[in-house]
Amino acid sequence: MKKTTKDDYFQSVYKVVEQIEKNYADELSLETLSKLSGFSKYHFHRIFQTVTGENLNAFIRRVRLSKSTGKLANNLSVTQVAMQSGYETSASFAKAFKERFGLSPKEFSKKIKDIKGDVMIDAKVVDFEPVEVLYVRKTGDYMVSAGEAFEVLMKFAYTQKIKHKKDLMGKKAMMFGIGHDDPNTTPADELRYDACISYDDKSVKPEGEIGIKMIEGGKHLYYLHKGPYEELKDVYANLMAYIIENELTMDDRPPFEKYLNRDPRRTKPQNLKTEIYIPIKE
Repeated sequence: MKKTTKDDYFQSVYKVVEQIEKNYADELSLETLSKLSGFSKYHFHRIFQTVTGENLNAFIRRVRLSKSTGKLANNLSVTQVAMQSGYETSASFAKAFKERFGLSPKEFSKKIKDIKGDVMIDAKVVDFEPVEVLYVRKTGDYMVSAGEAFEVLMKFAYTQKIKHKKDLMGKKAMMFGIGHDDPNTTPADELRYDACISYDDKSVKPEGEIGIKMIEGGKHLYYLHKGPYEELKDVYANLMAYIIENELTMDDRPPFEKYLNRDPRRTKPQNLKTEIYIPIKE
């Protein structure tokens, strides 16, 4: 009988996490998700919680509610948002939303529209080409989890170079970060962050905490931030104000960042350059 390795557990759960985050509005039955993972539904719950640190149903509920905040910013009605977020009724959605965020969907929508920011920010709409990346997911305060995720990812990259002569850190390599949750509405210990690196050599195989995913292309609101990462929270607030002021509609995908400095640790904070991409609808 084949022995199940730690790598097998991580890779199987990553498949399920990707499925949930892409299809959160669909019916996500335990039977379907456990089959995707390759594990028995009788054991899958424990495996998922051990790897992610979160109960399966709680994770699905959190993803759905997190996604709903962007829809409310797009001027959709509460009923529309409920239906598009995997809830059967607007009442059940509103109850779950208030339990999660401490205010009703309507109150949240009004709060979003009242956001004030520097709407003169020099942003523009661009086309982004899709890119396949290797990534590591960490959960927690972004200022901590980002460093932890990149530490694991860079260790993998350098191990590939030393052991297998595969240069993942060549001149063409691009580094990205994906923050799946809004730090204004999500507790710091629940923020999901993916550290990503593009790669051309498709013979590289993910292992352990390393996964593969696609950063989707299409229309994005683009802004180049020059300065410390600590300022990014305020930059996102300004970009949200820009989106509202210019009547743009956000697409149902997470924003992401592209880091232009090869080694942020050796770069003065004021010299850091971060490209921000927020998906918008055509």
